[in-house]
Amino acid sequence: MFGFNKLDKVLRALRRNEITVTAKKSEDNGVIYRSKFGGMPALPVDFEWPRFESKNLEGESASRPLSFLCQINLAEIHPYDRENLLPETGLLLFFYEQDSQRWGFGPEDEGCSRVYYFENVDKLKLTDIPEDLNEEYRVKEYSLSFSANDSYPSYEELEIHSDIDCDWDDYDEAVMKKGYDIEYERHKLLGYADLIQGEMLTECERISRGLYCGDAESYRNTSQDIKKSASEWILLFQMMSIQDGDFELMLGDCGNIYFYIRKEELKQRNFNKVWLVLQCG
Repeated sequence: MFGFNKLDKVLRALRRNEITVTAKKSEDNGVIYRSKFGGMPALPVDFEWPRFESKNLEGESASRPLSFLCQINLAEIHPYDRENLLPETGLLLFFYEQDSQRWGFGPEDEGCSRVYYFENVDKLKLTDIPEDLNEEYRVKEYSLSFSANDSYPSYEELEIHSDIDCDWDDYDEAVMKKGYDIEYERHKLLGYADLIQGEMLTECERISRGLYCGDAESYRNTSQDIKKSASEWILLFQMMSIQDGDFELMLGDCGNIYFYIRKEELKQRNFNKVWLVLQCG
């Protein structure tokens, strides 16, 4: 039987910084590369808007433009990046194809989401949304504010990061004593994901090896090598569904999307292999 002192030591070792993101009424200050959800993104003149070809929920196959979700001005959030994981300057933009609403279960979902990093914001300009993007998939513009907070892994993810043996109630109590509420209704950069349907790190690693993760059978054969390599993945961005008056960004059934990246690729500022997972209740 473990002691709470040991569990507290484990939690202190696992603590990460998250940048909590709060959306608010759009406040256009004239800066095209400010942080925001939705609206028109700031992009290079020669930018080719990403598209994804697949069947939508009605079974109709087509090549569709991705929705522009979020634009992060990295200079704005640098004071909140206490671990200095992100670039200090530039723009980070997130896209996702909403009509087919892929879950990230298998390699065939590659391209349903994209993340772009532009180091020099002076060469960017406001860019129109493609005309063939359905109006319901155009994200309403919101201004963003940020705060730095401690983050701890959910119990389901604990075994990826530690070999401590404890039950859920004890772990939950210990985390709550740290003042951290493990929930899933928030937007964030970095830290640990707020899980709805279980941990996603082994899922990212399995898919990177060409394996499918959309059924229970696929998880019964998860090797120790995959579990070990899963710790190389880190949450980049978590975005929840938005319901605001006449605007709705519905991700599954009031779920979240999660953008994951390998730690080494984040260090190298390589955002080309970010993997998206969708979860909902």
